[in-house]
Amino acid sequence: MKKSSHNKQVVIMCGISGSGKTAYARRLEKEGYIRLSSDNLIWQKVGADLFRLTKEEQRKLFAESRLEIISKLKELLTSGKKVVVDATHCKRAGRDAIRNICNKFSVAPVFLYCQAEKEELWRRLSQRKGEGPDDLLVTREELDDYWEGFERPQQDEGDFIEI
Repeated sequence: MKKSSHNKQVVIMCGISGSGKTAYARRLEKEGYIRLSSDNLIWQKVGADLFRLTKEEQRKLFAESRLEIISKLKELLTSGKKVVVDATHCKRAGRDAIRNICNKFSVAPVFLYCQAEKEELWRRLSQRKGEGPDDLLVTREELDDYWEGFERPQQDEGDFIEI
């Protein structure tokens, strides 16, 4: 994966929950990027009630938020804004879809891949309290599922910076 500057119009965060994506995205916000966050969109809609929903209802909300993120990304690309998309992007197909959208606007995004060892992720996640969109609760079982299902970026994706 090539190393290059993240000084791009579009930065796409990638990594498992607890890997530091939001902390990094917030730093980019201070540099003038507009942060698009699935967690924020969902928290605005249902707040802490998210944790009372079934897993299927939660999956539906996250799928809807991805569509909303894509719509907002297109709007911001049209107006030439700098954007950071703060989400896991855990599947290659999803990363490819974002890349293709950016390409239609002649924008080459950069993906920042945040990684951490599984036990470090659990240490961070186990400290969460569920008090806001940047503090969503994740169980050990969910972390195990995310860890197993996460499609790590591959060499042929090319536009990743590991952080």
